[in-house]
Amino acid sequence: MRHNKRVVSYFMTAFIFGFLVFSCKHIEKVAAPKKIRHLSRGRVIKLVNEKSLHYETLTVRKVNFSLNNEGKETSIRGSYKIRRDSVIQMYAQKLSIPVGKLEVSQDSFKFAYFIDQELFIGANSYLSKLLGLEVDYSILEALLSNQLFSVRQDSKESEFMDYACEIEDQMYKISSIRTRKLKRIKKSDLTLERYRNRLDVERIIKQEIYIDADSFVVKKMIFKDLNSENGIKLEFSRYEKVMEQWFPGLMQIEVLGKNKVKLAIELSKVTLNDEKNFGFSVSPKYKTKLIE
Repeated sequence: MRHNKRVVSYFMTAFIFGFLVFSCKHIEKVAAPKKIRHLSRGRVIKLVNEKSLHYETLTVRKVNFSLNNEGKETSIRGSYKIRRDSVIQMYAQKLSIPVGKLEVSQDSFKFAYFIDQELFIGANSYLSKLLGLEVDYSILEALLSNQLFSVRQDSKESEFMDYACEIEDQMYKISSIRTRKLKRIKKSDLTLERYRNRLDVERIIKQEIYIDADSFVVKKMIFKDLNSENGIKLEFSRYEKVMEQWFPGLMQIEVLGKNKVKLAIELSKVTLNDEKNFGFSVSPKYKTKLIE
């Protein structure tokens, strides 16, 4: 059972990081630095949302990713599909051997592990424990469909309400905590503790979003836990047009902290609004196990 849990935890992590949560031609341009016009936070977000995918169903039929975990390399192939605001389904295989499939709904997940014929069922809170960050369905869907999203410390706030916008490295940077406030918070552990208690949260996550100043696609996202300095960095490139909308062909993910984990994920054969089959079934022979 302990071995099975390790295997399942590995593949669940691989699924989420690998599918988690961006050509005809590369969008990146090598050019002399130019003056970027200052825009408001709201204007930048509006332009990004206009460029992102608009869909009812999204299918990525070919996903190749390489995981480097503390120097150990692993490659997995797969695919995924999404019905907007409803369900995410993923499939993975190692070489030519089918490994498993995962379904994530608004509040729970099911993972069928083909090799041992086991079906694992749990709440989405388990995924948060696995990743070390609070992750709900909407965040997973946003990452997989390249939608802009915010990590709000106060759930009562409107999305991006307290975010700041500035220009950095020839890109627009939208940050959840202003630089001045961050310096005050990090002056002492006591200040950080008071700020956390005021928000009534266990962790304070700083989110930074870097946006291309020409195309208004997301180039990079960084999430940092101010309590531990752990975090995740995501970089998106090789954007392609899908029905006149931009979608990344390459994602690079790095875990920030003591554990050295890196992923390179290639996405291709992307289609919109053509998927109708979202069935998820396994043989009665599969053993069902609950994960908490």
